[in-house]
Amino acid sequence: MRKRLLNIWERLSSAYQDPKTRKYIFIGILIISLVFIALALRSNWSQFKAQDIKFNYRYIILAVLIYPAGMLPTAISWHTLLRSIGVRLPFRTNLRIFSLSALPRHIPGFVWYISSRTLLYKEEFVPASLVVTASAADIILLALTGFLTALLLLVSGIGFSQEISTIQTGAFIAIPILILLIIAFPLVNRLLPYFLKRRGVQEIPRLHQGSLVITLLAMLIAWAGGGLILFVLAQAIYPLSWSFYPAMIGAWGAAGAVSLTIGIGIQGLGIREVTLSAILSLFMPPVIAILLAVVFRLVLTAGEFLWIILFIWLTRKPPVKSEGST
Repeated sequence: MRKRLLNIWERLSSAYQDPKTRKYIFIGILIISLVFIALALRSNWSQFKAQDIKFNYRYIILAVLIYPAGMLPTAISWHTLLRSIGVRLPFRTNLRIFSLSALPRHIPGFVWYISSRTLLYKEEFVPASLVVTASAADIILLALTGFLTALLLLVSGIGFSQEISTIQTGAFIAIPILILLIIAFPLVNRLLPYFLKRRGVQEIPRLHQGSLVITLLAMLIAWAGGGLILFVLAQAIYPLSWSFYPAMIGAWGAAGAVSLTIGIGIQGLGIREVTLSAILSLFMPPVIAILLAVVFRLVLTAGEFLWIILFIWLTRKPPVKSEGST
């Protein structure tokens, strides 16, 4: 089975050397991604259309416009994560590849997402083993930082006890986890070769602690940016005061981390939406919580499509000019 997969990968890699083949692959991935996005929109449309609730569309538009508040820090975290394993490319290049490989995430399974990213980085002469390793670390660290931001639910005290002990407990849990995560990098560098060599990976990356710290900080900012989008969107359906903003960050962190850990369904409500609506129901009516979770997914899809296409256009490679005769 492993040899068969390697043969398929070698054929795909050799075919990818042809510019026309690369173009057809990108067009095919884009079409498949758009189909799954359309299916997600269609399956969720009836969920909020049946509710007799007035929307403030200005906040919905604002939520779409501030989508980069969550996307750009995530792209920065991916850029610094690559630098931490020795892949030093310009941020413009990493942002372009990050944007091009984002749409396939709507296709079930991470294989499309990681494969498209691996093929794109092959043009930059980055080994597939490094890209796969970085992608796996990216998912793990995003899930971990998402769970850490979920502790803001405890710190904010919304939906739970308002006692000081709860706030102290949440802080005392979050701080040691962050410290252990940072000081554990030397241990990871010792254990990483053992696990990767057993899986046939020849080029073993070495993690750089400084870049990984920046990566974690960027991921935490990304979760805060996503919480800001969720908070702004809530104003369109169920206005809340700014004191609820930490809880929105925690709710989004928990829902995102659960979906990264377990996975998300394309049809109907996914695991992320179920988790998010359950947490939101702690401080708003359950029907409103479900509605907000569904609309949030639609807004994220619209914002992602709009801004990713824009970033792809802004980071496009300049045409190669042929030298004229002198």
